[in-house]
Amino acid sequence: MKIYSKTIIASVVAVLALNAQATIYSDSTGETFTGAGGGILDISSVEVNNNATDLIFKINLVGDPVGTDWGKYMIGLDTAPGGDPVSNGWGRPISMSSGMDYWAGSWVDSGNGVQIHGYSGVWSQIGASGPFAGGPAVPGLSITKGPFYVEITTPLSLLGLAPGSTFLFDVYTSGGGGGDGAVDALGNPGQSIADWGNSYNSGNLVNSYTIPTVPEPTSLALIGIGASLIIGRIRRR
Repeated sequence: MKIYSKTIIASVVAVLALNAQATIYSDSTGETFTGAGGGILDISSVEVNNNATDLIFKINLVGDPVGTDWGKYMIGLDTAPGGDPVSNGWGRPISMSSGMDYWAGSWVDSGNGVQIHGYSGVWSQIGASGPFAGGPAVPGLSITKGPFYVEITTPLSLLGLAPGSTFLFDVYTSGGGGGDGAVDALGNPGQSIADWGNSYNSGNLVNSYTIPTVPEPTSLALIGIGASLIIGRIRRR
């Protein structure tokens, strides 16, 4: 009977773990044209994860964005045919030739903030979080930072995504100037630009992610309760 109990517990733990598995996309380090900020613009890797409702990007950095917080952290997403092949939601010299459909632009000073822009012939801001991010405010959209990382969470529905969807994306770092380009790009293992205002196009140096189906929190709770009841019955026998 103890063997059965352990098997059930292991199965429940495995299901719960589905909500915590990330796909890790590594990037070269030390390839940026500038060391300004002590590595806060140098991406070491990006972990992409999701739960039943949200998509999560954890951008790992060589430098510490808590101690030095002027960096900007951005994500371009190609989620469907079409999109903008020459620009983005912030109008910076960064593009994705396959057609960018959504843009997440974030900052980690002034209380942190993130904006989501969508493209439908023109760019428009469709979501925001943070004291200076404007609107509309979207529940579940957030940005957090810690030593050597910035994490952006956005509802799947805001990006027109759902479990089973596959999309292309790239992650960029940049400076505080509105005309600054992609100092680092996740998809490019080499140097992305040679100076602040240079243009960058991700081209075919993009990453792909397919959203796995994970249980809703209520479903996980029911699984846990059911397993507890079964284990209790086994122990009483």
